[in-house]
Amino acid sequence: MAQQVRFSPDATEECLKKQRTPGAEVTCIGESARACFQRIKNASPSDIAACMGQESEYWTARMTAAHDRLMVLAKAADADFAKNPKSKDVPFSLTEDLEIQQQKWAEWREIRCAVEAMMRRGTPYTTTAAGNCTMKRIGEQALFLESAVKYMETK
Repeated sequence: MAQQVRFSPDATEECLKKQRTPGAEVTCIGESARACFQRIKNASPSDIAACMGQESEYWTARMTAAHDRLMVLAKAADADFAKNPKSKDVPFSLTEDLEIQQQKWAEWREIRCAVEAMMRRGTPYTTTAAGNCTMKRIGEQALFLESAVKYMETK
């Protein structure tokens, strides 16, 4: 039976603060989950998966906030572009494309993580493989969306 997990995002946030190389932030995904399960004596695979699940929730909140902010910026960018005479020749909308991208990304993540879990079926590591994959993919998407927000805010 899984023990009570004590999750804090502190280790991930400390790691993120230390990163100086663009793109190196992805190495921080999982730091807090690792700190969480290392605090559990004789952590079982379900304990480890629970810690990864908590970090996934942390990244989901960041991803959602970034996506919401990006949508606001995209709506403004679409409105500005609509004033351009060339806009009639470009039948795309950043807001629509962002929504499609997020939906397709979520579908891809589910399939990707199911495959990673099924590669370990019949072992105690099915849940940790799924949890690790989910945590990493959501963290990567959150970081991508946050970088897109930064780009859009500087335009």
